[in-house]
Amino acid sequence: MKVQRTNLLKQLKYEKNEDKISKLEVELADVENEIDLIYVAREGEAHIKWLTSEFGEDVFPDRD
Repeated sequence: MKVQRTNLLKQLKYEKNEDKISKLEVELADVENEIDLIYVAREGEAHIKWLTSEFGEDVFPDRD
C-alpha cells in the first residue's frame, strides 16, 4: 500500500492533465484511507488482546 501511495504521489507531481490529476487524487485518497483502516484495525486488535490478557475472556460477557 505504501508503495502504491508513493507511486501515486510521484505521478501527481509530474501530471499536467487536470482530469488525470483528479483521478489520481481520488485514487490516492482511497489508498490513504485503506492504510488508515489497517492501522486502526491493528490498534484495535492489540487492545482486544490486552483486554483479554488482563481480564480474561469474561471482559466480553454474553449479552443474551
